[in-house]
Amino acid sequence: MNLLTAVLSGAVWVLARLGLALLAVLGAALLLALAALLIPFCADVAWEGEAGDPDAPGRLRVRAGACGITLPVWEYPKPAPPPGAPSAPPKQPGPLRRLLARLKARRAARRQKRAAARKPRPARPPRQKARLTLHVLRTLLQGAGRLTRAAFGALRITRIRLFWPVTGPEPDEAARAYGKANAWLYPTLGALSHFLYLDFEELRLTPWLDPDAPAPAARVSFRVSARALFVLIAAVQVLIRFYREKVLDVFL
Repeated sequence: MNLLTAVLSGAVWVLARLGLALLAVLGAALLLALAALLIPFCADVAWEGEAGDPDAPGRLRVRAGACGITLPVWEYPKPAPPPGAPSAPPKQPGPLRRLLARLKARRAARRQKRAAARKPRPARPPRQKARLTLHVLRTLLQGAGRLTRAAFGALRITRIRLFWPVTGPEPDEAARAYGKANAWLYPTLGALSHFLYLDFEELRLTPWLDPDAPAPAARVSFRVSARALFVLIAAVQVLIRFYREKVLDVFL
């Protein structure tokens, strides 16, 4: 009797510890998911090149990260390697990769054997989908509009710096091009500001009237940041409405 009691108590203790460990893992996963939804992710985009020169695309750099800390992720065109740098030899797969490749091959072979031995299922009659009515189309458009507003509302475009020299073959043509650039730039920014949060640090259009002097390089840079929580909440609300209005039956 004492032995049975000791075994049961030991089993209960092990199950309790396993339950606590599982709860800790689930809590950590929930905290990570909540942090991923609340932490604002950001991307820094910077371009520099010759304005109005299609033969010189310039250089585009993209950095991404979170909480204001970004790391380089993409650059075009990629910088050329220094002359005389030795080319890296092709990497040979390690023992772990070779083992994983063998396991994947065996798993694929077993799946093929099971598929060959499996009896074909009788064909089922095609399921009739719901019809696309005017009410369903209106609900779809309303849901798409709500998601679009949530996505644009979650975006923040800050640290905008724009320096653009407007040039021309002749001083009078450069002056006319400068007037046209001002005519379309500011109304466009005014329209975009109704949908996006824009924060400018520099906004400069410079007329370069001397065609013989080399024009300075144009520069455009900004930071895009967003929190995914607001978009997720809007998406869940839209899906709930689609389920209530039987909109998903059109696609399922």
